[in-house]
Amino acid sequence: SGITPDERFCGCLLNVMTQTPKEELDKLIGCIERSNPKLGVVVKLLVAEETGNGLFKQEANELFSLIGTDVQKAYCNCLIDLCVNLNLLERACELLDLGLTLDIYRGIQSKSPTQWSLHLKSLSLGAALTALHVWINDLSKALENGEELPSVLGINTGHGKHKYSDKGLASVLESHLKDLSAPFHEAPDKVGWFLTTDVAAKSWLKSRSSAELVTA
Repeated sequence: SGITPDERFCGCLLNVMTQTPKEELDKLIGCIERSNPKLGVVVKLLVAEETGNGLFKQEANELFSLIGTDVQKAYCNCLIDLCVNLNLLERACELLDLGLTLDIYRGIQSKSPTQWSLHLKSLSLGAALTALHVWINDLSKALENGEELPSVLGINTGHGKHKYSDKGLASVLESHLKDLSAPFHEAPDKVGWFLTTDVAAKSWLKSRSSAELVTA
């Protein structure tokens, strides 16, 4: 009968999927379906880009209720990475939202009177970029609603840029922030932090929203 695939094995398959070209995903989906049918359903819906009917979120929710809490974050990280690889940002946001609702992720955003922060430490690359996207939207909404931003806005990647890797979270985040023309800069005295002021953030968010109006 061979070995029974366990949750960690399925987690490894998911991890391989995040590094596999789109055209080769079908072979892996077959393996996942045989190993864990519920995970197979979720991955198939994700890759099929089915949208609008809430089925994906419902199936993902059921999946997380069936698997052990020790593997939930690894599964959620991988599924979000897969969404990001396939340019399915909306779907990635749905998964991040589900992860927050189910307490798989905690404390991603924090607010004090002087600083609002985004904490990306325990997230995969895709999940971190998704959380950044959501946070920027939240900041824009706060401004639109007339809220005052605190004097400092910060993003914590947990550790500094690795000398030998341009794939580390801090390095990837830095180049992503550059692409967005976001005014965050690496803090010289706080390892892994990228900071900006309320003034710089406000003018950047305003220019973003006016650019979106032009393209809409």
